Amino acid sequence: MPELVISAIGRDRPGLVEEVSRCVLDAGLNVADSRMVNLRGRFALLLLGEGSAEHLAEARRALSALGVERDLQVAFGSEGGDAAPPAAGLAFRVETYSLDQPGIVHRTSQLLHRLGANIEELETRLESAPFSGDAVFRMRLRVTVPAGVGPQRLRSELAGLGTELSCDIDVEPA
Repeated sequence: MPELVISAIGRDRPGLVEEVSRCVLDAGLNVADSRMVNLRGRFALLLLGEGSAEHLAEARRALSALGVERDLQVAFGSEGGDAAPPAAGLAFRVETYSLDQPGIVHRTSQLLHRLGANIEELETRLESAPFSGDAVFRMRLRVTVPAGVGPQRLRSELAGLGTELSCDIDVEPA
């Protein structure tokens, strides 16, 4: 079935998800996968919709109009079935916790890339530490690691990185 990747960014406000989802539904698209988040007052959406070519065209028209009306930056990705097949291997959840510092996302993704892992999901958040109020950086990933790497090596490599970055890194099967 034809697919359409939709992204939208704008000022967050109540009812925005309802408006976007109404356009998608009214166009006849099925929501296959989506992520929506409030990033400190900014709405960000990434959605994969499925439907006929006519439904995809209607969704483009309706969401473009909504973007103009609601001051959203709306963009569309490729249509069709050219997506990569799911990565083969073992799935893990990885979480990091540390005082905020530049480079945590890059260094972690660099290590995972070197191991041949595919990052399926990544979420970061800057929080205030209890009592001290210091900025604490938290990152959650879902990764697929090639079977040849194995859990022991993954944990060992990430533990070494955690020591270098002075951060805690937890690894568990997904």
